[in-house]
Amino acid sequence: MALLPILLLVVSVPAALIEDNRGTIIGDVLVTWNLFGIFGLVVTVPVAMVALFGAAALKQQFRFGRWLASLGSAAAVIVFAALAYGIVAETVSPDEWRDPNSWAPVLSPSAAFLVLVPYFAITVANTYVIGRLWKRPA
Repeated sequence: MALLPILLLVVSVPAALIEDNRGTIIGDVLVTWNLFGIFGLVVTVPVAMVALFGAAALKQQFRFGRWLASLGSAAAVIVFAALAYGIVAETVSPDEWRDPNSWAPVLSPSAAFLVLVPYFAITVANTYVIGRLWKRPA
């Protein structure tokens, strides 16, 4: 689960190159995923590393690994929930409040929904991981 945001970036970059931003909804979605993915690497790589170190430690030191993996997954949930809030807030805000120098395209409600789908799936998957880690007795 820790590598899902990076996998989304790896898949969306070639797709955006093929789509070539022809002004379609899919082009706007791919561009948004690429922008969030590339600039989000500053956050997602450390979060993924914490979760992966925790997963690696589960076999030898289960309690420590569980805490570390839970910390990484919880951080991912918080980051992607904040990202989802930002996308929804920008979609419903008036155009006067939008930054005219923004690199991200103006998303329609349907495009914003498509942008949110993988981030919602990542949030649900990380929540599931946390639940499964703490369901097992130490």
